[in-house]
Amino acid sequence: MVDIDLIVKQLRENGHTVEDVHVVPPDAGEYAFTVDGEAVNLEGARLILERDAARSQRPA
Repeated sequence: MVDIDLIVKQLRENGHTVEDVHVVPPDAGEYAFTVDGEAVNLEGARLILERDAARSQRPA
């Protein structure tokens, strides 16, 4: 099971704007997000979080 609320929380804590989250289509179990004005699926949201994590681990 995917914890969508946790994903949205992490995206927002990383400074992203999350406007919409919905299941499309309802029987497929896939989610769609609007992050920073762009539509992304669950995989896209995961990639954003991974990119954010990589940035935060780089030395300043």
